[in-house]
Amino acid sequence: MSIRADAVDRYFAELRPGRAPVMAEMEALADRDGVPIVSWETGRLLSALAAGADGRVLEVGTAIGYSALHMAEALEAGSITTLERDPERIAQARDFLDRAGQGAKVEIVDGDARETISSLEGPFDLLFLDATKGEYREYLELAGPLLAPRALLAVDNVLMSGKVADPAAEGHWSEEQLEAQRAFNAELVGSGEWRASVLPVGDGVLVASR
Repeated sequence: MSIRADAVDRYFAELRPGRAPVMAEMEALADRDGVPIVSWETGRLLSALAAGADGRVLEVGTAIGYSALHMAEALEAGSITTLERDPERIAQARDFLDRAGQGAKVEIVDGDARETISSLEGPFDLLFLDATKGEYREYLELAGPLLAPRALLAVDNVLMSGKVADPAAEGHWSEEQLEAQRAFNAELVGSGEWRASVLPVGDGVLVASR
């Protein structure tokens, strides 16, 4: 369910450039098998943030590696550490990233992010959260000590098909998830540590600088 008007979605679809074969293959697989990946516009936003930082990226939630590929293609000197607990998804992501020629830039850490984050060594210049939605605050708290003083933050699905604003909107999110996301959004936008804004890109992306 899009959070934008149909005309805007059509315009965005027409505006998107052609994709390299591996990225197009990932999009087709996600569409066919219902694999949750970021929108292309969200991927392009992440690539812009990654290019600007060109440092170390920490991603929570790899899935098939679609967002990691967007960011890896934008990095020159940087690298990505991405956390995923589904063995099948890890194998798919590794295959896609290697075939796209970006595998050397990406380390995939196997396991629950709440357990593996503490084993990592910082600092990271960009943190991207796109895993279990009710755990966003916990991921951020765990990753906080690993982030550079002026780190960037991006969080996906913060508008939850528009249901955070309109409970009548279509979407599969539970009331518990919606309440948790509303609280997280308000906390970050009103934070004294983060300068944050919620953007109506994809399913809603919160972007912040530390």
